[in-house]
Amino acid sequence: MTEVYSIDPLIIKTPYEITYKHSYGKTSKFFTSLSSGKLMTTRCEHCKVTFLPPRADCPNCLRETKWVEISGKGTIHTFTTLYFSGEKFLKDLPFQLVYVDLEGVDTLFLTRLKTKDMKKVKVGMKIRMRISKELEWRSSDVWAEPYE
Repeated sequence: MTEVYSIDPLIIKTPYEITYKHSYGKTSKFFTSLSSGKLMTTRCEHCKVTFLPPRADCPNCLRETKWVEISGKGTIHTFTTLYFSGEKFLKDLPFQLVYVDLEGVDTLFLTRLKTKDMKKVKVGMKIRMRISKELEWRSSDVWAEPYE
């Protein structure tokens, strides 16, 4: 049922639902490996470059990449604080997004940082990637936390 909140301007609340089917294709292993607590990425053996997010094919030489497990340890390359968000993360506001430089990975990885003290966050801070115990099979199933 549609609810009307005001007339001028017209503001309404309407229930909305959509079922969306999505295939992760050749990068599915990234998500399925999370269920066993592994953080996987891909590496081009020809170019010697490791990618996260994973890529099925190397963007440089177009060869197929190979799967490798990484430790999930790294450092913050840069960060920003978000005060606005989509519905999924409204309860977490404010929160920080970070580009992390992970050990054994040649690309930066964008993820959320979960911390109790946002004022202590700085470039170069050590982090460790964490994996949700209750997977939703989405990129939000992994995040960074400060690590000493």
